[in-house]
Amino acid sequence: LLADWVPVIGLIFGGCCSNVFALESLVRQVPKSGNLITFAQFAFISLVGLPSHVQFNGIVPCLKPRKVPLQRWVVMVALYFGVSLLNNIALGYKISIPLHIVFRSSGLIANMACGFVIMRKRYPKMQALAVVMVTVGVVIATLASVNDTRTPEGMASESLFGIALLSMGVVLAAMLGLYQEQTYNLYGKHWQEGLFYNHVLALPMFIFFYRDICKQARALSMSQPILINDTPIVGALLGSTRISIPYLWISLLVNVLSQWACASGVHRMTSISTSLTLNVVLNVRKLVSLVISVLLFKNPITASMMGGCLLVFAGTFAYSK
Repeated sequence: LLADWVPVIGLIFGGCCSNVFALESLVRQVPKSGNLITFAQFAFISLVGLPSHVQFNGIVPCLKPRKVPLQRWVVMVALYFGVSLLNNIALGYKISIPLHIVFRSSGLIANMACGFVIMRKRYPKMQALAVVMVTVGVVIATLASVNDTRTPEGMASESLFGIALLSMGVVLAAMLGLYQEQTYNLYGKHWQEGLFYNHVLALPMFIFFYRDICKQARALSMSQPILINDTPIVGALLGSTRISIPYLWISLLVNVLSQWACASGVHRMTSISTSLTLNVVLNVRKLVSLVISVLLFKNPITASMMGGCLLVFAGTFAYSK
C-alpha cells in the first residue's frame, strides 16, 4: 500500500504545486493564453504515452488492444477537455490564481452532491462533516491571502463571466471523477490507458481554436529572451554557441512538464482510491500551493489563514477516520 501511495503523493504535490507557479507567470503576461496552455499540455502527454499504446504490424502503426471500451474514454475525454479548457480560459477574465484555487476547492462539495444525486451514494455523517471542514478551510485561507485585492467596478462583468466558467468546470470535474471511479470499478484500474486516451482523443478538438493558439504563441514569442547558455548543463553541451529563448516559452515548458507529473499522479490515484478521497488530497495540495506562494512572496500569514489551515488538516484527519 505504501509503495502505491508514496509516488502518487509525490507526483501530485510536486507536479501540481510547481504547475501553479508556472501557470501564474504565463497568465500574468498573456492573460488569454488558456487555449495554448491546454493544447501544449494535451499534446505533450499524448506524445509521452504514445510508445506504450502503439504497436507495429509490419511497418504500419496501430493502437494496442484496449482494456476499457473506447466509448468510455470518449465520454471521459469530453468531460476532461471541458474541465481543462474552462479552468484555463477563466484565467483570462480577471480571475486571480488565489480565486482560481477557491472555486476549484469547492469540488469536494460538488463531488459529494453529484455522487448523492446521480449515483445514489450515501456518505457517513463524519465524512460529510470532514468534507465541509476541508472546503471551508481552503476558502478561508485563500480569501485571507487576498484580502487586499479588489476588482475594479468596470471589470465586474468580466470577472463574473470568469466565475461562471470556473463554476461549470467544478461541476464537470465532479462528474468526471465519479465516472472515472465507476469505469475503474467495472473494467479494472488501467490508469495509464486513461491518461493516454483522455489526452490523445481530445487533440482534434483544438482545430476549432487554431487561430487563438497561433495568436497566443506569437505573444509568448515576444517575451524577453533568456540566454540558455548560462545554465551549467546546457552551456557545457552548446560550448560557444549562444542560443536565447523567450522566457515565457520556458515557463510553458515548465508548466507542461509539471502538468504531466500532476496528471499522472491524479490518474494513478483515481485507480487506487475513491473519487472523494482524491478530492480531499487535491484540496490539501491546493492549500500547500497557497502557503508556499505566501512564503515565497513574503506575504504575512494572518490569523484567518492559520484558521483555514487548521480546518483543512482537521477535516483531512476526520475524513481518514
